[in-house]
Amino acid sequence: MKKIVLLTLLIPVLVFSQTHSIDQYTLQMSGNTTDNDISINTFYNPFDTCNISWKVIKDSIPNQWDFSFCFPNCYLPGVINGYDVFFSNNQTYLNCHMYPNGQAGYGIIQMEITTNGMYKDTVTWTGDVSGISSINEAHILDKSNVNQIYDLSGRKVNVMQNAGVYIIEYKNHYRRKVLLSK
Repeated sequence: MKKIVLLTLLIPVLVFSQTHSIDQYTLQMSGNTTDNDISINTFYNPFDTCNISWKVIKDSIPNQWDFSFCFPNCYLPGVINGYDVFFSNNQTYLNCHMYPNGQAGYGIIQMEITTNGMYKDTVTWTGDVSGISSINEAHILDKSNVNQIYDLSGRKVNVMQNAGVYIIEYKNHYRRKVLLSK
């Protein structure tokens, strides 16, 4: 009788034991329009040999942007799914690259990873690319839409008085870096 009770307790542990972990599920990266590539990585950690498949389930980046993945191999932009076998205790690189192509904006990429046909994980990358432009204060369009102006040390300023770099936060929370030339 004790053996039956022991087996009854162990079967769920054996069937539903953890096969892997992922270091981070939500990753954020940022850059500016002069960057060719922004990227950030995490790691997939198999505790046992794992058959994985992955696919992009959300792509809400600006139309001008491209993206690619390294998991574990680096794929060309446009590849949105893949399959591989990962061996136990062999940490695997999981990376997303966003290529803003000179365009400021904000975007989200989500990848769904299926392990051994049954465990599903979602990893989300967000990218925020701001533009730096050279302007004269008189050329700020629609000043009524400006929420706040900051200097590079993060202090709020009422007006851009000196030549330099400022961050303009608009009421829609979009931020833009500007180089003020006087």
